[in-house]
Amino acid sequence: MVNAYPVQNASEQTVSFTCHNQTLWGMLHLPAGAGPYPAVLMLHGFTGDKTGSHRLFVHAARAFAASGMAALRFDMRGSGDSEGEFQDITVAGELDDAQAALDWLAARADIDRARIGLLGLSLGGIIESLLAGRNPARISGLAYWAAAANKDAFTHMTERTAEHSGQSAGSLMETLMNDGYLMLWGYPVGLPFIQTFFQQEPLEALRHYPGTALIVHNTGDPVVPVSQADAYAEHFGSRASVHKLDGDTHTFEPPPNEAQVVELTRKWFAELWQ
Repeated sequence: MVNAYPVQNASEQTVSFTCHNQTLWGMLHLPAGAGPYPAVLMLHGFTGDKTGSHRLFVHAARAFAASGMAALRFDMRGSGDSEGEFQDITVAGELDDAQAALDWLAARADIDRARIGLLGLSLGGIIESLLAGRNPARISGLAYWAAAANKDAFTHMTERTAEHSGQSAGSLMETLMNDGYLMLWGYPVGLPFIQTFFQQEPLEALRHYPGTALIVHNTGDPVVPVSQADAYAEHFGSRASVHKLDGDTHTFEPPPNEAQVVELTRKWFAELWQ
């Protein structure tokens, strides 16, 4: 049975804002009733977009809105409907995109700027960690979905890509150095992305972040290993609520797995802001 997340009386508005003179497009979900509302800023993963695999972000945003929380899901530059080219993305650039989204959201009169949380999927987990480290007093909670925590995640992804392509990881890296880009899952990944990825220390960025975290990961995730959830859990310690789900997918399909992660997250944010 397909999950149903009713829009009810919530408002869904196409919105845009800019980062480095390029337009980013998103969808803002506002609950029924008067604001200001608490809000969840949703950060998609590598090769993802604001809709999400099997409309995961759409379903989650509607569940949040039905519970009285606003949600902003948007496309990073070079992804989805936003301007820019995928080959030009960098981790630093996506952090700037997320900062622009946070600033835009917090400036709205109908958003309670004291109750803004982040939700990051996969690579979005690294971006939210860096963003929280940059804005520790502005973010009241972090939700991690199958989130990457360190450079081991990209190493695993490269090894997996090499295995599926019949090449060695070393051969892929040689192609990257010679051509300036590497094809991963049909997307051209530029050398600057690889370089900026390995320069990041998300857990170190979180060192001065005082808030709590929700960590949700499938134990059989084939893309980002569950050991990445362990890294976040160790960092947050007693400030983390950790849920390792019995699943073997990266983005929480099929529908029962999706429903579980959406409900866990909706409930966690609702309790955080009650």
